[in-house]
Amino acid sequence: SAFVVLMRALDVPSRIVTGYQGGQMNEIDGYWTVRQSDAHAWAEVWLDGRGWVRVDPTGAVSPGRIGQFQRLQAPRGVFGTAMDAVVSPTLVQNLRAVWEAVNNSWNQWVLNYTQGRQMDLLKQLGLQSPSWQDLVRLMGLLAALAAAIGAGWALWERRRHDPWQRLLLQARDRLTRAGLPLPPHLPPRAMAQQARAALGAQAEAAAQWLLRVEQARYAPQPQAALADLQRELRRLPWPAAPAAQSPGTPKTTKAPFTPDAPDS
Repeated sequence: SAFVVLMRALDVPSRIVTGYQGGQMNEIDGYWTVRQSDAHAWAEVWLDGRGWVRVDPTGAVSPGRIGQFQRLQAPRGVFGTAMDAVVSPTLVQNLRAVWEAVNNSWNQWVLNYTQGRQMDLLKQLGLQSPSWQDLVRLMGLLAALAAAIGAGWALWERRRHDPWQRLLLQARDRLTRAGLPLPPHLPPRAMAQQARAALGAQAEAAAQWLLRVEQARYAPQPQAALADLQRELRRLPWPAAPAAQSPGTPKTTKAPFTPDAPDS
């Protein structure tokens, strides 16, 4: 401001220009970061035959600010000075660079994901001038890929479960279809007892299989019998599901037994 006042006092047209200078490249994503501490003001004077010419008086009083693009430093208080002694400034700068890279990625690929960027992405995939048929095929491919990933994840989750628990779950499902829903906490022996009590002789094979499951599960080498039990599960004669009663058919109930009255 003082320089501009002096130039105007000498009848030289002059003005103040504000903007930024310098900046810092983020080594993580390669983008430049310009902060408020890079703000700068300089002067321009009008010279005949040359037009507006930049004159920066800061170079006379602070050469490093112009030649080396040193940033403005905020005054350090007691707390800031103490934190410098505890936390490494390099660590703080690295954490800040990571956060700024994440924030810039969000801005570039979410907030600024314009139609032009979408077309550039399609061109990278080999679609120079995509039609709606190409877009439909691409969406189908993405849907199939997502389904394959979901199926792989489900299979991986399934293999993480205990194979003995999966075996009992299959047996519980068979008994549920036969009309005997069982709570998931029941052990094999209790499942066998309830199957015999509710389904009678037709559940005897399943009950015997459940008892063998319990015996093999707690044997010294339980994995040796697991494959055999899995094969037996598929061959077992499980009880049939109860027949559904047709609508309108009256329900029959067994009358309670009453003794005949004695002759008078």
